[in-house]
Amino acid sequence: MRWRWPALALTSITVISLCLTASQLHRSQLVGREAGTDQDSSSVDELIHLCICGDDSDFRPAVVAIRSAVASARQPERFVFHFITTPDLSVRFARAARLQLPGIHVEVHADEDVQNTIQSRIEFRSSAGRKGLASAFNFAPFYLPLFLSQSSETYSAQTRRLIYFDADIVILGDLADIFDMDMEGKPCAAVPYCHQKMAKYINFNVLKTLPYLGDTEEIDPGSCIANRGLLLIDVKVWSSLKLTESIELWLERYRAADGELWVNGMSQPPWLLAMNGNYMRLNADWNCNSLGRHSMDPTEAAQLRKMGFEEEHLTSLRVETTSWGLVPYVVTCSSTAKLLHYNGAMKPWLLDSDTVQVPVCTMPKSLLEYKFNWVQEVDILGTTYTFVTCSEIWALFLADDLLYSEPANNTAEGAEEMEKLADAKTWANKINADREKRQKDREWREKQLAERRKKLAGGYYIGQTIQAAHDISVRGKVVVRKNCEGVVQGPSLNHPTERLNVLFKERRDKKTRSINVLPFEVKPGEDKDKDD
Repeated sequence: MRWRWPALALTSITVISLCLTASQLHRSQLVGREAGTDQDSSSVDELIHLCICGDDSDFRPAVVAIRSAVASARQPERFVFHFITTPDLSVRFARAARLQLPGIHVEVHADEDVQNTIQSRIEFRSSAGRKGLASAFNFAPFYLPLFLSQSSETYSAQTRRLIYFDADIVILGDLADIFDMDMEGKPCAAVPYCHQKMAKYINFNVLKTLPYLGDTEEIDPGSCIANRGLLLIDVKVWSSLKLTESIELWLERYRAADGELWVNGMSQPPWLLAMNGNYMRLNADWNCNSLGRHSMDPTEAAQLRKMGFEEEHLTSLRVETTSWGLVPYVVTCSSTAKLLHYNGAMKPWLLDSDTVQVPVCTMPKSLLEYKFNWVQEVDILGTTYTFVTCSEIWALFLADDLLYSEPANNTAEGAEEMEKLADAKTWANKINADREKRQKDREWREKQLAERRKKLAGGYYIGQTIQAAHDISVRGKVVVRKNCEGVVQGPSLNHPTERLNVLFKERRDKKTRSINVLPFEVKPGEDKDKDD
């Protein structure tokens, strides 16, 4: 059964999502309005072209992204949305858009020749991660003019800029603010992400083995990456710098290299290499990410604790501490973010309704007037943070569950889609299995400890450190000196209620066998196990 949120007490959102026209949507109070700071007054009437690429037959993410963008805009009538997909899905999405996005200007594009050309340049290797990353539509953002020029009613040679964004997002800011910004001659604009460096994606040892290439000499392993979840493209500058051709060149080098030139991704590394820092920086509030991540690694968890989050706060948020960090993810940038990015396996539209441990977000200030099903306040060093589940923020912009185009199960498309869904849901609900395993491990340890603490003859217990109270003899010979340390192994097999089985650290006869002793022959030693 596909994930559905319970009916929300948000009738106004449903009405907004389904009924209002684009010109009415900009008057919605869904988000706070703020004036653009770098807006060019000469471009206020220019169309803003917004592009989404994908071959997923579940259209809900794209619809949510579009609805949120329109609801957050001062001039939504400037927006033209371009959905780039396969020929088969283009027909289905066009139908869905008419029903689910009334009054919003949406164009749907498909070009099988361009799609096949892109796919022919891609080689998948397991180090990249999910096989879905090898889709041509993961690389389509680098070929937007090719798709749009063939079938768009609004795109032309005079179009200055394009905005691309991933489908797994919610927009809470006005995209016109970045579309109209001064790009200072850069080919694109994106948000730098300094929690990850180039060395995380690029194998510089392999890079050094490539034949001399002037464009590789100044690539810094320690430089920050840029996040491609939101990308503003200056069409002419991008074309003049031949960035698409440069990306294709890096794809050729990847295929030709003996080792794996990059890891942790398919389309991001060649773009990072081709761009090599030559981009305009967007503010961090345009990329609040990790809303779909299963866990925080130790470094991220340490940063959260530095903010003052202690175990009691995490428990109230249904977050557990594990050996690899925190489960699930705690998002703190969402209260002021303009873009929420649901990157990660725990996509809101894939979660089961009984999944309790899901990523939690600080409530966006622009959504304070709405009532969420789950709300938790925590006081951190005198500051109150209000948390909601990240998935319920996404659900605000979804009216129903009619947007999934289910392929027939007996087709190749159907089998691939079912495999993709099963894989995603396995990851999304992995935390349940992890939690059950940790619980069983705890119960086993507690049982073992209880057995060890069970009182034996003289009040001793298994595992207790003891010392010989005097010299101990066996068959008339002293084998253990007074004060020699030992460990209680358990009761004597033959006389369990009267004697103890003790393994001493050192026997005079050099044997390593344990000895059965009476309780008065030993005395408690320093208990090295007392903190268990």
